[in-house]
Amino acid sequence: MALIFENIIKDLSQIGFFSKCKFRKRDASFLLKTKGGKYIIELDHWMDETTSSLVIYPIYGIRFDILHKWFEKFSIKSLQDQRDRASISFSGDMLSLQDKFYFSLDGEKYTTDFDYFQTNLQKCAEYVFKEYSALDKLYEKTILPILNGSATLPNVGADWIFIDLALCKLVSPSNFSKLKQIIFPHVRYMYEQKEPNVLDYYNQLESVFSYLENNRI
Repeated sequence: MALIFENIIKDLSQIGFFSKCKFRKRDASFLLKTKGGKYIIELDHWMDETTSSLVIYPIYGIRFDILHKWFEKFSIKSLQDQRDRASISFSGDMLSLQDKFYFSLDGEKYTTDFDYFQTNLQKCAEYVFKEYSALDKLYEKTILPILNGSATLPNVGADWIFIDLALCKLVSPSNFSKLKQIIFPHVRYMYEQKEPNVLDYYNQLESVFSYLENNRI
């Protein structure tokens, strides 16, 4: 499996978008720095023994450093983990596109499979990196639907809480209090359901919210 995956990475690195990127081995990610963060394509992968195939499951993400750096003082995660995180990310399925790609371990049809893979990979990446290329675009697609009641808040995780509030603070500070009033009761519900990520931060939520309200980030 290692050899065929290495060949895929080598071939990707020579074409299009990927030729401009740095490949980070520890999380199998292509990274492209931007003015305020980076584009990320993580290639999760594993062997499917039933089909004797390498399976690649790409995740397409964008990171805006300003949405994360202020939170480092509160985070329980390692600094590396905190700085690796995307502000928003998508699988192919979330984009109504293909999410898993298969390569035969014996190399059969490699060229055909690779061409199909890289074409779809670039298609997904280009869509995400265009549609979410700026804070105001991210705000329009993620925060406005919460404010107008058309979006359902996640029932897992905690990072989204702080990212969403920071994004609102930066793009539309006049809506910060309204967003807080929507999010906080939901977070309380998650706490009552013993969502582990929320349990980690619940006791300092007021401090985090107060910091956001009263400080420049």
